[in-house]
Amino acid sequence: MPILKSIANVLTIFRLVIGFIIASIGNIQKKLGLKNAILWLILAWITDVLDGYLARTSKMPEDFIGKHDIYADMTVSAGVLYFLTVSNFIPWKFTIVFVITAIFLIWYFKEKAVADGIQAVPYALMIYTSFKYEPTYGYLIIAYLLFLILITWPRFPKEKVPEFINGIKNILKK
Repeated sequence: MPILKSIANVLTIFRLVIGFIIASIGNIQKKLGLKNAILWLILAWITDVLDGYLARTSKMPEDFIGKHDIYADMTVSAGVLYFLTVSNFIPWKFTIVFVITAIFLIWYFKEKAVADGIQAVPYALMIYTSFKYEPTYGYLIIAYLLFLILITWPRFPKEKVPEFINGIKNILKK
């Protein structure tokens, strides 16, 4: 069904835009924008789940946007890292070292598992920051993540976990 694939692509592109929105919140609102950044992050995660589901349901072959979905994910992660940095939740020195290291690791290993692991760092920092400054929103993030695992449970342990483990095995072979 082409319409489902088109909706999936729109959601992927929207997620890319959300990364820039989160970064902009840091520029404009600084620390006061934490709640907004968290809500946008959760929305980005929702679009990630929906676009994958719709793309698989459409039974259409993977297209350019689907093949490059990881760039939308990385943009959100980078937006979160930028937000946390310009809002002075984390130091610039950490961010610079992290970004240089991330670029090197992605270039050297060329594995999706590396990109997945790199994305996890800003998200973990956002969760930590949420609990420290806005605990209710920290619990909201955790509730969403638990809900996500629950609704994707049959697929999560059968596909996602082995995919990540195989990616790590490929890295260790190098």
